[in-house]
Amino acid sequence: MPEVGSTPSTKPASPHAAVLGDAKITIDAPAFRVFAALTEPDQLAAWWGEDVVCEPDEGGRYETTLPQGRIEGTIIAIDGPETLAFTMLIPVQGVDVTTSVHYELSPRGPQTAVHIAHRSNKEVPGEWSALWASVLESLKAYAESEAEPGSP
Repeated sequence: MPEVGSTPSTKPASPHAAVLGDAKITIDAPAFRVFAALTEPDQLAAWWGEDVVCEPDEGGRYETTLPQGRIEGTIIAIDGPETLAFTMLIPVQGVDVTTSVHYELSPRGPQTAVHIAHRSNKEVPGEWSALWASVLESLKAYAESEAEPGSP
């Protein structure tokens, strides 16, 4: 029996969000440039999708059209140039499941380490890690081309 005032040695298990996708990459560009590529509509349209809507404030819309379909989300955290998180609805068997996508940017001298995690309160079928790895490769190609000397 624990002593009075002591804490039990085990806690009840807390629910964990399912990790749908997880990907990392290092980009040869400063964090502010990578963050701008994630939050400025004209830059998003250049590397990610069409019909981009990005309102870079908490509660703002984060939307684009990809070949796989329309992504519509709401920004839930933004702290440039380090953090961007948004919700994303995914239809599963006729029901929309709310998922969250979190970008974390970490400056590494002239480079930026980018980590993206896609989570949900339940499993959602799909090749999410492969999708996000592809997204990061596109972001890298764009940000590095924009980081070249003489780029606007």
